Amino acid sequence: MQAPGLLPFTPLMKPPAGMDIERWLQQCIDATRSAAVDQWTQADLFCAISLFGAIVHNPQFFQQHIPEGLMQESKYYQLLSEKFTRENTIENTLALLERRFAVEAVRPLIPALQNVTDLQKLKQLHLEAADVQNIETFAQMLNE
Repeated sequence: MQAPGLLPFTPLMKPPAGMDIERWLQQCIDATRSAAVDQWTQADLFCAISLFGAIVHNPQFFQQHIPEGLMQESKYYQLLSEKFTRENTIENTLALLERRFAVEAVRPLIPALQNVTDLQKLKQLHLEAADVQNIETFAQMLNE
């Protein structure tokens, strides 16, 4: 408890003699919950304990025992969530365009689409991909 930054590594340690693994993991989570840190640091600790614990234990255990809401406050969780949302939006936009237009016409747009960092713009482009009349019009929207 004097070094809360070490808490995420506790699931990697051997449990005390005579203690089953689930009880040990629960104690690791409970210790993290009672750490004297602010809520954002605690969220980061929960995210990290899940990440490291899943290396050697069933990830479902952590998913079941750490509320999703606590995890969502983690800066790292938010970063990953945004990254996955961005990648999925690009992938879905490309799939939609390839379904509507020739794959050869869509391919040159991939680098420009991957360079869009504004998630709201990506989401708008995805919606436009469903309605746009031709690939040239979409390319113009992409380059605006």
